[in-house]
Amino acid sequence: MVLHDDGRRVGHNTDSSGFREAFERRLPGARVDHVVLLGAGGAGAAVGHAILDSGPRRLTVIDIDADRAANLARALGPTAEAADPSALGAALRGADGLIHATPTGMEAHPGTAIRPEFLHPRLWVADLVYMPPETQLLSDARERGCRTLDGGAMVALQAAGSLELFTGVSPDRERMLAHADDLIAAMRQAA
Repeated sequence: MVLHDDGRRVGHNTDSSGFREAFERRLPGARVDHVVLLGAGGAGAAVGHAILDSGPRRLTVIDIDADRAANLARALGPTAEAADPSALGAALRGADGLIHATPTGMEAHPGTAIRPEFLHPRLWVADLVYMPPETQLLSDARERGCRTLDGGAMVALQAAGSLELFTGVSPDRERMLAHADDLIAAMRQAA
């Protein structure tokens, strides 16, 4: 979002800050030596920058568009590298975490972009999809013993960051997270 400040336009990315805060709150102590980022579009770029604040030694960016993956990896800096989608299984075998930033799993794009056998208990999985709140990827990951982060926390904290930027008032993030959790729980029960 762009705000006006003393005649200047200032850009802010609350997707990035929302993910960073959700990750810190919901996956405390998660290892980040090697993280795989699947999806190099706008959301992937935002969370790619956010995860760099956690200090990974290696960030592997994978996208079906090889140029987009390579461009994002270059923009993210020396710890990032682009890889071909055919390397996803191998990349995940040695990874600590997976950030899923593609539309696969959304109501309009059902299914999963990750073969379940690629998931292992040492891997944490963060899925940016929030509708539906329970994706096939998250279900598969939990079945294989992975720690998971659903997209609901990022959405709530992104909204909190936006509200704060627009109004100058710091919203009650705990209340917003609790409300999002309640909505997600209700949707899971209804499904």
